[in-house]
Amino acid sequence: MEAALLDELGGADTPERAESWRYSRNALRALAQLPFGVADPDAALAPEVCAQFAWPQTQGRRLVFINGRLSGAHSDLRDEGIVVADDAATIRIVDAARPLHLVHIGVPGAAATRWQTALRLQVEAAQASLIEQHIGASGAELFAVFDLRVEIAAQAALDWIALSELSEQASLLRRVELKLAAQSQVRRSDALFGGRMQRLELGVELAGAQARLESRGMFVLRGREHAEVRLDIRHQARDCACDVLWRGVADQRARGIFHGGITVEPGADGSDARLSSKNVLLSALAEIDTQPVLEIHADEVQAAHGATVGQIDERALFYLRSRGIPLEQARRMLVAAFCAQALGAIGDGGLRERIDALAQARLPSPDAAQ
Repeated sequence: MEAALLDELGGADTPERAESWRYSRNALRALAQLPFGVADPDAALAPEVCAQFAWPQTQGRRLVFINGRLSGAHSDLRDEGIVVADDAATIRIVDAARPLHLVHIGVPGAAATRWQTALRLQVEAAQASLIEQHIGASGAELFAVFDLRVEIAAQAALDWIALSELSEQASLLRRVELKLAAQSQVRRSDALFGGRMQRLELGVELAGAQARLESRGMFVLRGREHAEVRLDIRHQARDCACDVLWRGVADQRARGIFHGGITVEPGADGSDARLSSKNVLLSALAEIDTQPVLEIHADEVQAAHGATVGQIDERALFYLRSRGIPLEQARRMLVAAFCAQALGAIGDGGLRERIDALAQARLPSPDAAQ
């Protein structure tokens, strides 16, 4: 059953693709044992779920999908700058006075269920903003597959925040393909919390000259949560640039995986590629695996990468404790500062505080036993 599920997800089509699931095979094997039914796209939303996405700053520019299907009852789109196809499979941003808010909610049934959907987003505005939010409600097991294709027009720019907050019974596979035309820019910030299994596959084509990507991200895991992030960034034209910075935190028996792959293809001279992955383990039973990969097939290229996995800096911890700060409070302060590096690109102060609060809620309590 594991092989069948892997094949269905496109993970067994090549040896390289199958190998990319190596660190998540145990999580996949557990999912393969469940008899999934079809999730109900007309499922009702609890008030506490609605409160997670009903943000005042996105009124009039919000599209809500329940178990993969657009919900007219919960969506709120009154802005002519957003054009949605009849089947809601294609969305165009032609004007960007305020951010577009895409909300994907997984609502479980009485037994294990699953859903799958695909969207295409075209960004034509000179300066656009997108908030992509994934919510997994509590209940029975739920498995979702979300495919997203994003195309950035020449000289267009997109600020993109992707927030995923799942329950312990929810699993989510996101496959995102991003293509940038000449002189276009994308600033993307990711935050992953919770989930039985989360997997983000982000493939980026810097297809036009002077295209630029800035990727910032973090995952904060606890319990037996499992998250995997795989980046595949390809420089395909001259003078492109990517700047990648990710932070990971794992506590208790959680496991995180980060694979950051950057390829500078022949002819992509003048590229600038930078990658940083730093990770902190808060428990002896937690695990984080990180793999930075650079492949360079062009000339006049600037490239740098680095990856670390370790514990909290003992010198910094001693400094705070010597000033009367209790141990667990000092640990939380240091982890919060560590995660804040991944949130620096978020210009919306309210949204940055919201994500920071989610991270703080998942760290050990200051009142925990020492």
